[in-house]
Amino acid sequence: MSSYTDAVSITTRSAEEVFEDHLRLRVAGKIEEDLRRNYAKNVVLLTINSNVRGHDAIRMSARRLRDQLPDGRFEFLSKQVNGPYALLIWQGQSSRFNAMEGADSFVIRDGKIQFQSIHYRLDHPLPLNALL
Repeated sequence: MSSYTDAVSITTRSAEEVFEDHLRLRVAGKIEEDLRRNYAKNVVLLTINSNVRGHDAIRMSARRLRDQLPDGRFEFLSKQVNGPYALLIWQGQSSRFNAMEGADSFVIRDGKIQFQSIHYRLDHPLPLNALL
C-alpha cells in the first residue's frame, strides 16, 4: 500500500475506528504509533493542570500517568461515541496510586484526534490488611 493510500484510509476512518485504534495502541504501549496514526499534529490537550498543544503534550501526559501508576493496570468502564465526540470512563490501579473517576473526552475529525481532555483522581492504594 502506498503512503498516499495509507493517508487516505486513515483520514476516512470514522471517529469510532480512530477511538478504538487509539485504545488498542495505548493498551499495547505503542504511544508513538498512536500519535502518528490517531492524533492531529496540533491536538489540543486540556487537563486540570495543562492547556497545551501537539504530540509533545500527549507524550508528557502519558509520561505523567506512567510515573503516577508505574505498574498500572487499567479498566475501561464505559466507551461512548456520538458523531465526532467520544468519551472514555476508566480506572487504574498500581502499587503507588489508584486512578479513580477517570474521564477522557475526545473530538475526532478527519481521521485524527483534534482535542482531548483528561480527568482522574488519585488515591493511595489500601494495604492488603486494610481489607480484612
